[in-house]
Amino acid sequence: MRKILLTFVVLSILSIEVSAQAFIDKGYHPKSIAVGRAVTASTGDASLLFYNPASIGFLSTGHVFTGFSNLYPDITDENMNLITGGGAYSLGSIGTVGVVVSQFSPNFWNEQMFIGSFATRMFLEDLSVGGSVKILRWSAEAPQGQNAVPEPVLSYTGFTLDVGATYIATEVYEENDIQIGVSLLNITQPSVASNASPDGVLPMEVHLGGAYVSRKFNYSVLSGIVVREGEMKIMLGSEINALKTSIAGIESMFLVRFGGGRVAEIDSQGEYNVGFGLKISSFVFDYSYSYQAFSNHVGGISSISLGYEF
Repeated sequence: MRKILLTFVVLSILSIEVSAQAFIDKGYHPKSIAVGRAVTASTGDASLLFYNPASIGFLSTGHVFTGFSNLYPDITDENMNLITGGGAYSLGSIGTVGVVVSQFSPNFWNEQMFIGSFATRMFLEDLSVGGSVKILRWSAEAPQGQNAVPEPVLSYTGFTLDVGATYIATEVYEENDIQIGVSLLNITQPSVASNASPDGVLPMEVHLGGAYVSRKFNYSVLSGIVVREGEMKIMLGSEINALKTSIAGIESMFLVRFGGGRVAEIDSQGEYNVGFGLKISSFVFDYSYSYQAFSNHVGGISSISLGYEF
């Protein structure tokens, strides 16, 4: 029964050759997951490159991170884990460069994504524009076992492009800002099928986002819309700086996050997420838990990340 359930979940999520669902968003960072993935307008975090290449344009220093997500924990012995990592570094007035990678390797499937990005504010101080080159690779093992039908190993390697822009309207109200973000992902819409079938085209995604950031009261409210293959998903989230203190000259912050999202259809089921962040000096620890109503029979998703700002 567990093997049947695993097959159903994997095919519905990945659909290797038929519907090109490889390289979908599995939750790249606990900070993004916790706020419902409504991060198109967010800034200052290298992990945001998975959603908008312009997001790093407002970095003034550098940031690195590594993350781990335990996907579908009730499916045992299948290594349903996602590993991510990356970093971004400011080149001053020229712009900011960044790199992020993801690795998803259950027992029967291997999927990697490598993104190299550049963002700049050389045109307008409050506007960041950016672009990414995204290298995609997957491979699937040939059937194993005494009764398996002999087949060759399937694989694909290719690339596509992302572009984005983020605008910050500062001081719209005393110490309150409004951020707006837009990005187009998978612009070239490559076929990720091993036989280059048009049924395996990776669809372009349109991301729109907004954020209200109160520096005066230490909270932010985020919203986002993603359109993919004519299907629209709506996301909402919030982040609250619940505690900010300094002990022996070491500044610390504790942030609480929550959010969720769902497809804009009457009978759709969404995801509901919570999480927190702990920053001590330049070190950042993030955690999130995601309850996905459409797959609650395989357990919620826990994600952790460790980052460093320099």
